[in-house]
Amino acid sequence: LSLQKLADQLHLSSHQLSELINSQLGKGFSRYIREYRISAAEKMLIDEPNVAVLAIGLSTGFTSQSNFYDAFREITGMTPGKYRNIHRQQKS
Repeated sequence: LSLQKLADQLHLSSHQLSELINSQLGKGFSRYIREYRISAAEKMLIDEPNVAVLAIGLSTGFTSQSNFYDAFREITGMTPGKYRNIHRQQKS
């Protein structure tokens, strides 16, 4: 997924789409996508405790372990493993 591909599908220029996202969501396209992917990963970490953390990162659209961990830590303030452990303890 890229800004240009989405803009093409919506028959907008990438500049128009970028301005629309920024004005309506208060964040850039890349940040929005990163947050969306992390939200999906958070759900999977809780709902699928036997799936490897890296597999979850890759299945939510991250291209490497380091990209996934960096984005997860930036958005949640913790690693995916710590997030999973905290929520595992809360379920018990």
